[in-house]
Amino acid sequence: MLNHLHTKKRFTRQRESSWDHTGANRDSEHIPAGETHILPELNGPGIIRHIWMTLASQDPDFYRTMHLVFTFDDPSSPQIDLPIADFFLFGHGDLSNVNSLPIQVSRQPHLTDPPYRGGLNCLFPMPFERRASLSFKNTGTETCVLYYYVDWEQHPALEAPVLYFHATLNEEQTQPPEGQPVVEHGRLSMDLKNPGSKENYVFLNIDGYEGHYVGTGLNIDCKPDSKGKWWEGDDMFVIDGEPWPPRLHGTGTEDYFNLAWGFRKVESRPEYGITVLEKGPEDRNQIDGRFSLYRFHINDPIPFERSLLASIEHGHANDCETHYRSVAYWYGRPIS
Repeated sequence: MLNHLHTKKRFTRQRESSWDHTGANRDSEHIPAGETHILPELNGPGIIRHIWMTLASQDPDFYRTMHLVFTFDDPSSPQIDLPIADFFLFGHGDLSNVNSLPIQVSRQPHLTDPPYRGGLNCLFPMPFERRASLSFKNTGTETCVLYYYVDWEQHPALEAPVLYFHATLNEEQTQPPEGQPVVEHGRLSMDLKNPGSKENYVFLNIDGYEGHYVGTGLNIDCKPDSKGKWWEGDDMFVIDGEPWPPRLHGTGTEDYFNLAWGFRKVESRPEYGITVLEKGPEDRNQIDGRFSLYRFHINDPIPFERSLLASIEHGHANDCETHYRSVAYWYGRPIS
């Protein structure tokens, strides 16, 4: 990170922020319910380097009802279009501390009731050749107050080809495959076999793109007495349509997220962590409750030339009945 700090910079530092242009101190945007705040267009070539924001609202679910909608150059749909809570790794909606390399969140410690307030930071580089269009969309029922910085570099030219940053949302209430023997809640059947990835939960399935996969955020809501044991599921990355089994095949969900023997406490590290682990009064098994997990591939990105299927079993052999919600972070561009 510090290797090139001493070298001469060939770009112009730029910023868009919510500062009060009258010179007063009302440095925020008030976004009414159902409306969108659109930032001035950023003219490229450029790279967004840092996004900071903080929000407040009477809507108790405002981190989920406020959406980021970011478009780089001229795609058929935005590369980023998802709730702030999902993007910043606390997808259940209550702001949580995060201390990863690309995403950092600091919650105000004196607040005792959700949804809390704090500072949200994104350090993922987001390049664009011609233009970047950024907006904040309020899909909730109350006005949202938003403060923000977008710090970016304006370059004479970018190294080609430009790979655009994406954050792709997916969600599913998983069920065991039809006809497969039912596994008791919290149990594991070693004898069940999964011959492929057809029944897996999908993080990302893209075709006709080149790029690389750089991270996963996963939110789990496991109810007491639901079938199976979700953290026994293997991760699988099928690259460029390779034959089964893929060269990247894991050994279990907690293993993919760089932990072992399950998920037992909140901890946030540069490339992996647990930001949420909540147990309700009826949650008795170790797999019960609400969990938010992340795994970034900063040192081990997964490149692909034309397609990628990134998935994970929902429990061994997909035996689990659980709610999954995820964000796949990746860079890519359509194959010309």
